[in-house]
Amino acid sequence: MTEQNNPYDELRYYSKPFSYTSIALLEGNATLWGLTPPALKGAKVLELGSSFGGNLISQAVYYPDTKFVGIDLSEIQITQGNEIIKSMGLTNVRLETKNILDITPEFGMFDYIIVHGIYSWVPDNVKDKILEICRENLTPNGIAYISYNTYPGWKNREVARDIMLYANKYTQNLPLSEQTRRGKAVVQLFSDAIKSIESEKERNKFRISNFDTIQNQDDHYIAHEYLEYHNNPLYLNQFVDSLHQHQLAYIGDTDFQLSYISWMPQHLRDMINQLSETDYVAREQCLDYLYDVAFRRSLLCHNKLQDKINRTETVDKRLLGKLTFVKVGKENNLAHVFGSKEVAKLLEYFIYQVGSFTIKSLTDYVSNNKEFKNITKNEIYSSVLLATVLGYINVFLTPYQIYAFEDNKTYVPKRFTQYVQALLEGANEYIGAGNMYNGSIEDLNKLHLHIMSQMEKPTTKKALNASLKEYLIQNEYRDMNNNKLIDEEYDCSGLCNSLCETLANLGYIQPATL
Repeated sequence: MTEQNNPYDELRYYSKPFSYTSIALLEGNATLWGLTPPALKGAKVLELGSSFGGNLISQAVYYPDTKFVGIDLSEIQITQGNEIIKSMGLTNVRLETKNILDITPEFGMFDYIIVHGIYSWVPDNVKDKILEICRENLTPNGIAYISYNTYPGWKNREVARDIMLYANKYTQNLPLSEQTRRGKAVVQLFSDAIKSIESEKERNKFRISNFDTIQNQDDHYIAHEYLEYHNNPLYLNQFVDSLHQHQLAYIGDTDFQLSYISWMPQHLRDMINQLSETDYVAREQCLDYLYDVAFRRSLLCHNKLQDKINRTETVDKRLLGKLTFVKVGKENNLAHVFGSKEVAKLLEYFIYQVGSFTIKSLTDYVSNNKEFKNITKNEIYSSVLLATVLGYINVFLTPYQIYAFEDNKTYVPKRFTQYVQALLEGANEYIGAGNMYNGSIEDLNKLHLHIMSQMEKPTTKKALNASLKEYLIQNEYRDMNNNKLIDEEYDCSGLCNSLCETLANLGYIQPATL
């Protein structure tokens, strides 16, 4: 592939929300690291390489008092993204066709800067410019996020990249989509061949696994990950050296397991401490060596904040008490994480049933339930921190408030209705839907949209039921239990409650008094 091609126009990259780039998560993580990031309300957010805006639009709809700006070199994608924004009626987000190299301090100051899926895939002068923007366009207490491919994990993957590039060495005039299919096919041939050689099958099992994984990934991802002209992984220590050269400080990874070692067995902690001494970069580099890390999501700030970053892996109880913890969706393995069965049971209940909680809600629950009487406050604090580090829960300083439907007391702001309507009418071909923490959602449909349209002003559940039944009959929906057309005898109260619960969990329902 020649460098002059614009592969992002040739093979469109689906623009979806990424939970790790949620400004609420960035604020929460930075707070846990001991910093004081800018408040979300009234903040200004910049994304470099925004594509159609899918990672910003999903946040803009939830934070109407926050300004979002995305830039991208692809005029096609920016134009389409702005049309989507206009159709949703959003006024707090805009996209611009702009080269990263053309951004100057005059472009504006931003409290949060997001650079996801860009850094490893651009030449060195653009990498330097990205870091320059993080220095020159970031407010004094601002937080930047940069993701990138890392060694040593990417060394194994480079074999597949080399095979795919070589397979297309003499066919670079073909469309990128065809080059991608060709590359995947050749990788599959090698995978099958290695499996057929008994002496090589076991020795190359990791390479086989990588080759086979490629077959199950979307073509647009494979094209931009394996066939880009630039894809330059680097070691964490090299990335941090670049930050220092630009007067920036490395905070840590959004995945605390890549920055903390307190969750590890004692013998591994001892080894890492012996190798790294007091060097936090060396400590994290050891983690990358141990776990063959291939991708990082790093947080950074201005160098003057370096001394405020808490690298002790202990967090002040007062600070933990200010935070809210929200489940991530990780498979429950807590019984093997905590030595105490009572602690494991307590965390299982709050993570997998309650879903969102604070230290206070935990301590109140413990004090009112005799089966947990032996759990100390120190155990509560330490177990919550461990569950955070291990990725069972995310941490937020400003959690998004959830409200249940109440007759004549709640409503759905029109911006949410317009957001869902635009997605269902075709915007979802370009961007993915996201929730309040920028996690992907896929289950919204016309029934949700209808209920939302009826809730733009406070109403009653009785009125919603009547409106829903009329909608089902008019549109000839069928009863899933007997496949009969729904008629006036159909009881849709259960369906209505379910739809309202979904809208509440998405944060669409708001008190009419706000």
